Amino acid sequence: MSKPSSATTFDNIWGQPRRTMTADTDLELVLVNNARIPLAFWRKNFFFKGGRNQTLHSLTQGIFPAKADPMGTHPVFALKPIAGGIGFRACPCSSSGGSNRWVNKNTKLRHTGFAMEKTSYIIDRIPFTIPASQAKTLAFKGEVSASDIQTRQQAGAL
Repeated sequence: MSKPSSATTFDNIWGQPRRTMTADTDLELVLVNNARIPLAFWRKNFFFKGGRNQTLHSLTQGIFPAKADPMGTHPVFALKPIAGGIGFRACPCSSSGGSNRWVNKNTKLRHTGFAMEKTSYIIDRIPFTIPASQAKTLAFKGEVSASDIQTRQQAGAL
């Protein structure tokens, strides 16, 4: 019959080591206001700030107008992932309207509690693909709940 070992080990002294946190298992911990979220962890309805007008102009093959303020920025709304993780379909947002979908001012976004500063119109008629290199330039503001996205049909029914 063998006796249990009483040898001194790291685990005996310090206990079990903590597991390493990763974005795969602990995404909620990195979804904070202004985080730079790698493209692999983007989800539908994520809302970002800081899309440079010149970059949006280029990514949309000139459809997005950058002439008013080429050095300015617009928010970016995540639409859907592209197969294979090579990019994410997204679109610009604008406070000047011209869209059938929008998020109202003061809407609180998931994960961060960020309150929308203005009504933001989702310009999904100008979709583009965000490459991984551009994803890290955008500041995460939160996730818009599907129920917080207003549509012309909803507004007409009120």
